Amino acid sequence: MKTRLVLSAVLIGMGTIATSAATVAADFSDQVIARVNALMGVEAGAGRNAINTNRKDLIDLSNYVATHAGVRQSGAMVYCEGALGVFELVESSRTREPGEMLARFSEHPGFMRELGLLWLPEDDAAGVLALADRLMRERSDAVEAFPALAAAICVVHDGQGGDQYTVRINENNPEASDPVQIFDYFVSNSRSMSMALDQMPAIALVYVVDVTEDPAQLQWALNRYGKNPTIGDRFFEIEYDYLHFQQNKDKRVTAEPGEYNLEKIKRWGGVCADQAYFAMSVAKACGIPSAYVVARGADVSHAWVGFVETRGRRAWWNFDAGRYEEYQKLRGNLLNPQTGEWISDGRLGVLSNAIAVDNELVLASLASAQVVERMQRGGWTTSEEMDLDTRGNARVAMTDSIEDRLSFLRAALSKCAGVPRAWDQVVALSRSGQMDQKQLDVWARASIQLAGRQYQDFAYDFLVDLIGSEKDPKQQHEMYEWMFGQFRSRPDLAAGVRFQQGALWAQNDNLEYAWLAYKDVVDQFINEGPMVVSALSGMRELLKASNKDAEIIPILVTATKRVKRPEDMSTQFARQSNYFRIHMMLADAYSKSGQSGEAQRIRRMLGQ
Repeated sequence: MKTRLVLSAVLIGMGTIATSAATVAADFSDQVIARVNALMGVEAGAGRNAINTNRKDLIDLSNYVATHAGVRQSGAMVYCEGALGVFELVESSRTREPGEMLARFSEHPGFMRELGLLWLPEDDAAGVLALADRLMRERSDAVEAFPALAAAICVVHDGQGGDQYTVRINENNPEASDPVQIFDYFVSNSRSMSMALDQMPAIALVYVVDVTEDPAQLQWALNRYGKNPTIGDRFFEIEYDYLHFQQNKDKRVTAEPGEYNLEKIKRWGGVCADQAYFAMSVAKACGIPSAYVVARGADVSHAWVGFVETRGRRAWWNFDAGRYEEYQKLRGNLLNPQTGEWISDGRLGVLSNAIAVDNELVLASLASAQVVERMQRGGWTTSEEMDLDTRGNARVAMTDSIEDRLSFLRAALSKCAGVPRAWDQVVALSRSGQMDQKQLDVWARASIQLAGRQYQDFAYDFLVDLIGSEKDPKQQHEMYEWMFGQFRSRPDLAAGVRFQQGALWAQNDNLEYAWLAYKDVVDQFINEGPMVVSALSGMRELLKASNKDAEIIPILVTATKRVKRPEDMSTQFARQSNYFRIHMMLADAYSKSGQSGEAQRIRRMLGQ
């Protein structure tokens, strides 16, 4: 998978904000930055009233800049939005020293922009601010040189009270070291990294700094593999523990004495989870964004590694290493290390577009998303005059109308489409009910052309949210029909679309249409991923609503005859298979209908 993400002509051609033909007026940006710095310079010990007054003035300034700045003046908008984000961070943290914190950020403007646009309300604000304060005080020069890296460290390692960042790798839970030590590792080894850490955007660096190996282990990996990481080979370098898989014996990497770490995995091997963790951690040690990806097929769950590859200014996520053939057309999932939520590999994949462009364009896209989000919250006001140099400003000031908001997002995404947060604002606008059918159609097609065949999961998630905002069930159904046609090459996603249609009609009391949609999942995709189990559950609920519970039994009997049996039913992994789960559904149905003998027969056959 080495195709560079290219924004579709559909999206690029959707229009941009009109600007003056004059060259960039440096005076405007300089004046804006000076005014922001003045508002950040709250005196030490200043009370809440003074902080709130400056915050209100900064909102007014930010709103004015966002609506008046020309496209070549986006740096002024980024500076305002970054500062405003820091104001919100300080406020959310409830620190006792807001004035001192704001002044400290003003001394690190690059860091202020990065962190102010990166942190989210889901983050532990107090933890983010405490770590940011520590880095600025203890590593001031390094923060100046690597502001995006420092920001990424803050939002990933924001745990309080010694609660370190951790991941779960089956029975093992490796924990991160002290965040400042992690920062030191990357800074001290920056010239040996495979990718330039001072040029990578913070939204990508989040997938570098989420390490759970201590600096000594990271250094071991860098020394051993740094000159030729070839991350795909690292997955298969780890010997597979077949005794554990086939006979349920304890894994040697866990049973042998010593801490679970890279060197131990290298020595004793493991299963796919350990292989993926090893390859992912080696990538991070070498400065390469990477992720631990999982999926559950019709038989068993599997883990593999995703990582960024580059060639010149091109960048792409490779999700093929360790992804065996039966998982090539299944949705891969991973944890966002900042939010802790599960996301698709497609959502992560679009970040490659952000890696391949200048970081200023990434920041502008993040800032645009923040502006539109503020508009969504209501109460949007702008001053007609700010006593600023207006040369280079937009000819027509933007308003908070739905048309202007979408135009604003289009302008940002046409330059950098790899910022999912900007796409999320499109979804937010659709859910508000303000987008008309034409606008929904245009954005739906844009997402398909952005994702292409490489990152279809991103388009799927976006479209489910977008289509779900349509109030008319018939129109929503038609949009799902179009969506189904876009994903014919991905059976798991096509099954997901049909399931969405089933849920749609079940919610709208059209049991016949809901039944047909669920049945289509079972008929077409019974061996193409786990969605068939959800569809059978949906059919069972429809029958229950009609007081026909027992009629699910012949349907389940037919399904048990069609579903493929795993090659080795003796392993613990077989319990995750469609075969096992559908048979257990049938056993439960027999029990509820009073046919306990049939239920026991099935459970004995499954080894239960």
